[in-house]
Amino acid sequence: MKRISFILISILWILNGQAQQQTEQTICVLGGDVNEKFVQYVVDLTHKSNPKICFIPTASADNQDNIKYWNFICERLSIEPYTLKVWVSSDRNAKSFEEILLNMDAIVVGGGNTLNMMGIWKAQGIDTILRKALDKGIILAGGSAGSICWFENGVSDSRPTELSIVEGLSFLPYSNCPHYTDSLKKEMYHQQIRNKQMTTGYAMDNLSAVLFKNGKFVEAVSQNDVNNSYYISLKNGKIHPEKLNSRILVNKNALPESTYKVIDIEKQVNNFPDIDNRDTPLNAYISIKYILANGQMSKLKEASSQSLQERMGDMKDAVMSEDKRNAILKNNINKVFMYNDILAGIVSKHEDFYGLWYFYKENGKWQSAGEDIGGNTILETEITFREKAKMHLAKIQ
Repeated sequence: MKRISFILISILWILNGQAQQQTEQTICVLGGDVNEKFVQYVVDLTHKSNPKICFIPTASADNQDNIKYWNFICERLSIEPYTLKVWVSSDRNAKSFEEILLNMDAIVVGGGNTLNMMGIWKAQGIDTILRKALDKGIILAGGSAGSICWFENGVSDSRPTELSIVEGLSFLPYSNCPHYTDSLKKEMYHQQIRNKQMTTGYAMDNLSAVLFKNGKFVEAVSQNDVNNSYYISLKNGKIHPEKLNSRILVNKNALPESTYKVIDIEKQVNNFPDIDNRDTPLNAYISIKYILANGQMSKLKEASSQSLQERMGDMKDAVMSEDKRNAILKNNINKVFMYNDILAGIVSKHEDFYGLWYFYKENGKWQSAGEDIGGNTILETEITFREKAKMHLAKIQ
């Protein structure tokens, strides 16, 4: 009987050990402050339709504006908002930090002062609770200070006069440098690794993130093609930044890539004749540009969509200087995006960004719906078109 009991206990011990090994430990970090796309990424990692995700704003001293922004994000993503505040007074009816955090599917830590946050966490025992959360399989995530905290240490501006190294929880066996586009932080990070004051690690630009599972790198993601993530190591005494291939994040309600056309133009407006034709999106755009260049503002309303006309007053013609006229006509047209022969976006280069001019097909003609900021690159502008398409489709009459 004792032998049977010993065998049963041994089997249970082995099964329990296997179950613990199979619990996946997931950590996701962003180079900048937490935003909607990053939270959507965390939601997707839970594989649940309505996950319980708790925001920890300790680093910003439970800043109310940050909490309001978190609630706004949760409302946009249709998930219930939870927030763990550390500036509290004792209340027997309140839940403990452990009861709150260990009941979540994911935990997102906001930015701010990393050093102060770590001190408060250790004083309140939150560091120990977060370790339990990780071991339980709860996803840990965050941006800026909410990134450094999961690593051995990171470059931080938490002290009054100079950048310094702040120790993290060491859940990930690497160093970290968020806000990597900041030249001072980049320089210090390289110097500390070169001097072997920090281990090799990961650096992320503001809109780039890195995913780890069981302490190992899985993937890098970014919100555009400008922000990147890097693995920073030391080779033969020299810093070696390895740029990681990033998957571009796109909102859930965006148009799928295969559903719209992309037409390359790469010509200036003055390469086309002065026309008054709205049979195609390109012709409609050229017509609008010549109307503006010629100061014929009274024609704008007729060339605009119904939803835009409702917001326009009477327009009067104006005299355009030669410099303004030339600037309008030298505007470079890069691409045309067109969806279902009803919605189009014209991409054009401005001084420091790409514009996206929308057109709606109404009563057989392409009507102007106004220009929006597309992004810093053509790819980012294409993502803007995809993500805002449904909003514009709802306005077409």
